[in-house]
Amino acid sequence: MNALVSRFEIPEFDHFGYDAAIRTATMRAAHSFFDCHVIEDADGSFRVVEEGDYNALPMHLIDRIVHTVQGQMADDFDEENIARAASFMSVLMDADWDDDCPF
Repeated sequence: MNALVSRFEIPEFDHFGYDAAIRTATMRAAHSFFDCHVIEDADGSFRVVEEGDYNALPMHLIDRIVHTVQGQMADDFDEENIARAASFMSVLMDADWDDDCPF
């Protein structure tokens, strides 16, 4: 083994921490206008940073991004795809069933 490599301590990859950070970023991005980034810290742990938390991400955070989940909220609820999806929804009431319902 090279002497230079043996002097560095490389932390072991934390699979559970990475998976938890991915799940957290995915859940936050579903309700956010901003992208959510999974960032690896120097000790090998992971955390989630949302772009909305900062005006612009500092370069020391950008360099440590290992995964990004795009923000999924839209400003306009009358977008073409949302209006099309809403057109498939309908409610049908069954008056006979409602009369017989015990609750």
